[in-house]
Amino acid sequence: MNDFFLIAKVVAVSARDGFVKLKLFTDHPERLYTTKSIFVDFWGNKKKFVIEEILKRGDSYLLKLKNFSTERELQVFVGKEIFLEQKDLPPLEENSFYIHDLVGCKVFCADKFLGIVKDVLSTPANDVLEITDENNTTKLLPFVLKFFDEINPEQKIIFVKEDSGICDDED
Repeated sequence: MNDFFLIAKVVAVSARDGFVKLKLFTDHPERLYTTKSIFVDFWGNKKKFVIEEILKRGDSYLLKLKNFSTERELQVFVGKEIFLEQKDLPPLEENSFYIHDLVGCKVFCADKFLGIVKDVLSTPANDVLEITDENNTTKLLPFVLKFFDEINPEQKIIFVKEDSGICDDED
């Protein structure tokens, strides 16, 4: 497993007070409020930055970093990915998974390869795995535990139950 986990991406510089706007990739945004530092990826190298303040405005999260306040200074962060160290992640309940652990998993039904998890979409009913196969076709798979035989994020592999109805050929 990695030492760093992707939690957000900087999408814009906020027009006020030296904040950057984040697109979150975490189901636990509250963890940002108790984290004192983050890591930003610059060309494959993770650099540590101290968090000065986090704000939530509507559906958006704004981040202010210590020693960065002008638009020009903050512009370098736009498009960059933000990570937390593994030790800063909250513990999970049994049969719970971080999105970043599921992304990249190979999905199988018995010995049939269904594709690779490209994203996890949050919906009101349940999360949905976005799976892309070797033909670059995207399928959506409800992430409901009763549909799965095995979910192994360490080995990046997921097995769907054969009798789930999900494995049936649509062709």
